[in-house]
Amino acid sequence: MRRWALAFVLAAAFWSSAARADILIYAIPGGRATFQFEGEAKAGAGRTVTFRHTQFGTFYFGYDDVKFYKSPSTLNLVQTKLKKAKDDPEACLEAARWALHHGLLDKFYEAVSTAWRLKRDHPTVERLARLKQKMNAPLPVVEEQKSQLRKYVPTAKNMEFAQSAHFLLMHNTKESDSTTLATRRKQSKTPAEQRLELLEKVYESFLLKFYLEGFEVEVPKERLMVILFADRDDFLAFCEATESERKKAAGFYDKRSNIAVFYDQGTAEGYKDLDEAKKNIAEAARVAKLHRHPATAQLVRYSKSLELVIELAKLNRDIEVVTHECTHHMAAVTRLMPNESSTPVWVAEGLATYFESPREAAWAGIGTVNESRLDLYRAMAADTEHSNVEFIASDNIFMRAGNLKSELHGYGQSWALTHFLMARHFDELIRFYKLLAARKAKKAHMLFPPDENLTVFKKAFGDDLKVLNAEWRLYMKSLKTDVERIMDGE
Repeated sequence: MRRWALAFVLAAAFWSSAARADILIYAIPGGRATFQFEGEAKAGAGRTVTFRHTQFGTFYFGYDDVKFYKSPSTLNLVQTKLKKAKDDPEACLEAARWALHHGLLDKFYEAVSTAWRLKRDHPTVERLARLKQKMNAPLPVVEEQKSQLRKYVPTAKNMEFAQSAHFLLMHNTKESDSTTLATRRKQSKTPAEQRLELLEKVYESFLLKFYLEGFEVEVPKERLMVILFADRDDFLAFCEATESERKKAAGFYDKRSNIAVFYDQGTAEGYKDLDEAKKNIAEAARVAKLHRHPATAQLVRYSKSLELVIELAKLNRDIEVVTHECTHHMAAVTRLMPNESSTPVWVAEGLATYFESPREAAWAGIGTVNESRLDLYRAMAADTEHSNVEFIASDNIFMRAGNLKSELHGYGQSWALTHFLMARHFDELIRFYKLLAARKAKKAHMLFPPDENLTVFKKAFGDDLKVLNAEWRLYMKSLKTDVERIMDGE
């Protein structure tokens, strides 16, 4: 079943004093798409459900089309952690870690500031302060970067530049390309500004994660170069002109040029079924209004809600792609995974999927339990020949993948193993990353053979991988999505 999921996990500014957040799961009538929301749900008259979304307003759904569950909001949870940790710097830093993993950067800094007031010479606080100083250092405008971007895109007609603290963006988007309701209401940010804001969040969160855990990756000394096309046709024209094999990609990071390339995911083919559903409901509402049908008001409300749902689904797909590819970019420029070191595919994709914000979670921070990746892991978990640490660590999980389905399962296994190692064996994982970074390929972008990949992995984690494999299995059995935890009463 093809599922599209969407959750709005909002930052503190959107939640104010809300103590609870209902999780609502909505299925489009007659379709297979499901969407997940966080807000306030209430059953109403006429078998309807009124759902208030703090940022985007009120939605109306059919009672039979939704399920909803009660749960504390992420903001409420982190505020509780901060309140309990007020006199303990270690507990404050643990609250900061939780906030970072849930995309609440403001609360992250609040928790670290509290830890600083309690113990100014705490090594973690001092390390984060050094990082903040480095991130705040102004970067020069380098005209050569603009020339490089123009040269990289032979179809770059009418493309403009925009920049933020750490990114240089070449794009052909226009303010009128913004279609989400939030943008129509406020008209505050252009598509280029929205993309730069997201890139900055990934940049900051990536660095904060490693510095928080004790590993000081390099902070880039120049802006990262990014290209954003207004639609998929422009992206395909670029691929055609450059003879690129990435026509089917939703975006990519090019190691050779050190440039990331994206397009507006709302223009992708996969949204035709959603757009068709929106068109059909809008037409039904028009006909009902014309004939003064008693269900007119309900259909109009439903049509407007569905329009917003689809717009935000497209936006969240953009977020998923950007967070994934920007992680590849950050891993390279911070020298965590230098491009010349020929990182095994499972390592690179495992990190990117760990940091990516899945389409069901909007901007959810770091290490989100990704429903689609978790499903892929579970589907293959019984196949112990291929779903085991040794097979993945050798990179055979990708080297032997003969089709797209196998590759997708490779992503699921790589995400699962990386998630486990990040949570339970961070120091060994960093040792492993360092060993890989020091390894140089004889030819650019050449992949090392499986036995050599496995040798490096064992240098970091030990020769006996059976215990590690068993520990990983137990960890994955305990891993649940937010909705699964709510349904289980956790």
